[in-house]
Amino acid sequence: MDFPNQPLPRANLTFEVVDDLVGAHARGRLTGAPQVRYAATDLCPLIELMMEASDGRTGPLLQTAWLDSITQRDLRAALASNQNLWLDDTRRRGFMRTTFNPRLEADDLQRNRFLIAARTAAETSGLVTPVAQCLAAALREMESNIHEHSGAATTGILAFQARPSLFEFVAADCGAGVLATLREDEEFAELTDHGLAMHAALQENVSRYGRASGHGNGFRDLFLGLAHLNADLRFRSGDHALLISGPQPELKKARLAQKTPFKGFLAAIRCQPMMPGSATRH
Repeated sequence: MDFPNQPLPRANLTFEVVDDLVGAHARGRLTGAPQVRYAATDLCPLIELMMEASDGRTGPLLQTAWLDSITQRDLRAALASNQNLWLDDTRRRGFMRTTFNPRLEADDLQRNRFLIAARTAAETSGLVTPVAQCLAAALREMESNIHEHSGAATTGILAFQARPSLFEFVAADCGAGVLATLREDEEFAELTDHGLAMHAALQENVSRYGRASGHGNGFRDLFLGLAHLNADLRFRSGDHALLISGPQPELKKARLAQKTPFKGFLAAIRCQPMMPGSATRH
């Protein structure tokens, strides 16, 4: 017997779900009525889904029936609007688009407001102040990278969310992507693999300006801030994801996975305090 009015099952929107939805959509197979609705409790998968095949505002999957209509309703409404800066009433969630002009004083005040909110939110999640400061600095560097390297700064976005013992943040753009950017340096001119390009770009002193330029340190604060945390890191560009998980995450722990192509670059980080003396995830 059919029950047409019975609510659909609900599940959390995870990166694995995003991979499945995006892959099915790219192959033209995301048709018909959904069999499940996903709750976008976590911020980072929601932002990646939003950036898929988009101009940095609302990708085709953000408003579909595959997402429930309740979870993060205020955030999703703000993402779908023309707002360039949004913070919720508690200041524990927010986003900022990189449409701000980094040279204008008024825009710099808005940027500082966002970064202060992100740092404070990280502290409310249980991270100590020096770590929160490092992660806020990492967000600032990610914004700078979007302006400097993406070639499409108006598509960029930074976002964060804090919950007890969990802080997540993400930076993404729909620009040229890591491979195309690195290939401007003669050292990487013959590079053709998006995964290897991301692995190279996360190393210190690596940029399209060459190793001796003094550039290429945009992720130093990120790895310093995560040095004593449990963390899951996901980077997307082209047809690869670079993934790092576990306590004290380092680039040498990275693994690459082939995915449906992503236009631009995304860096998503979820982290939580690590109990003293612990070497395993809690």
